[in-house]
Amino acid sequence: MNYKNIIFLIIILISDISFISAQDNKWVLKKNKDGIIIHTREDEATGNIEFKASITLNTDIDKLINVFNNIEDYKKWMADTKVSKTLKKVNETESYIYLEAQVPWPLENRDMPVYQKTIKTNKGIKISLTGIPDYIPRKKGITRIKKATGSWIFIPVPNNKIIVKYQFLCDPGLNIPKWIINLFIVDGPYKTLINLKTIVEH
Repeated sequence: MNYKNIIFLIIILISDISFISAQDNKWVLKKNKDGIIIHTREDEATGNIEFKASITLNTDIDKLINVFNNIEDYKKWMADTKVSKTLKKVNETESYIYLEAQVPWPLENRDMPVYQKTIKTNKGIKISLTGIPDYIPRKKGITRIKKATGSWIFIPVPNNKIIVKYQFLCDPGLNIPKWIINLFIVDGPYKTLINLKTIVEH
């Protein structure tokens, strides 16, 4: 590798690091309680709010995977989830699922068909979530979420613990007051992780 190529690679690496740092600086700490840390940031293009939440659990990967494979029970522990069901199981790692979120009156509930895929990574397990708004017909009286993307990541660490990271960004539709949005991007993930902790640690 000649001198010019080395200089070019250094410039690229510095640029990448600067970009990552700039992106990370946008995250704002919103909650740090009961071992749960939640950050949010605004998507500059759409104005929608993204959250990332994390917790360390005394459990193992298999127990977590079993919980996430039981789609019909999501509504029992995912905050504000009224309906959770499997639309189509493609194979052991891929499914199309349906979620309906309970929204305070007088607003309409939100729903979304989601493509869910479990992937093994070098660090652990990642469950990717992608909204597929036109996968099934829309339901009367329920607002379909037009865009949604997120993930669950499980990272094993020493002493039989798992770091769980939950990140999500969606377009909830028009006319959502900020106090309701706050329920879903801060209180929602907090309650969800508290419920998940109760399930997998008992």
